[in-house]
Amino acid sequence: MQEISPPPAWREGVIHPAYVRIALVLAERLGLRVDVRMPDTSRMVTLMDMQPLLEKLDVEVNPYLGIDLGSLIPASAHGAMGYAVVSSATVGEAMHTLARYASMRNRFFQYTCQSDAHETRLILLPRMPLGVFQNFCEIGTAVSIFKMIQGVAGDEAASRMVFEAHWEGLVSLSVPMVMNYSQPYTALRVPTEIARRANPTSDEKLYAHACRSCEEELSAIDGNLISRLRVSMPDDKQEWPTLKNSAERLAMSPRTLIRHLAAAGVTYQSLIDDARSEMACWYLKKTSLPVSAVAERLGFSDDTNFSRSFRRWRNMTPLQFRKSVKL
Repeated sequence: MQEISPPPAWREGVIHPAYVRIALVLAERLGLRVDVRMPDTSRMVTLMDMQPLLEKLDVEVNPYLGIDLGSLIPASAHGAMGYAVVSSATVGEAMHTLARYASMRNRFFQYTCQSDAHETRLILLPRMPLGVFQNFCEIGTAVSIFKMIQGVAGDEAASRMVFEAHWEGLVSLSVPMVMNYSQPYTALRVPTEIARRANPTSDEKLYAHACRSCEEELSAIDGNLISRLRVSMPDDKQEWPTLKNSAERLAMSPRTLIRHLAAAGVTYQSLIDDARSEMACWYLKKTSLPVSAVAERLGFSDDTNFSRSFRRWRNMTPLQFRKSVKL
């Protein structure tokens, strides 16, 4: 077993809970039962939160389950971003709008939209290390968002688009677009004639309202204090920051940080406990480190305090948890 820590980005909120709930529906349809720790607040879900579900689905071996997931996601799951896309004036505007706001709901990828005289391209590139989960996440994301553009343009127009997939075409994707697999990156290429077509569901007032909502939500996510704190728990040196340390890094006083967290309905200690719980489960499941070494990495002075805290977090001892995940 590799004695490593997960990438810090795996502790960042990156995926909207709506998509995770749909993935749980997919698991249920496959006869799988899995417990995912959904956030108590409206924050985005971390990759570490999702890891038990992804492992239960065995997406490393079956990344093409992403096709099933992407096909299950309805337009309503995309929130204000979905409304902005379907009310755009043209197909091309829908693509640019999606690229602008997709990170509101899914921050696994960077979304770029480029236009020239010949075509408009919507490109997906990973913005964080996804490891063995990348193909599944990329397939599910691409199918979901390209399906929105297909819905705006219609199947006849979609048949003239080119869907370039970064993954191999071992399982065919049933879409009207021309499919090219094993490409340098995943992209949807739309001829300029199609991109300029009027959207039959265009609604100027709805578009303006939806975009305002998107800008507000995107701004809140980009400046999300809790997400920024979680990534630093622990920091790059695997040290656990004190309240004072974190306040200094955020250029504010400890009292101001406490006030901001109270407004969000959390405490600094609860964030530390949540992060330690996640990291403890990671080490116990993914490494062969003895419990005493795990306790030390998590900043506990002795095994007894760690075991007491772990029982409070997970209703079992560290050894019981390690045995349960190996069954």
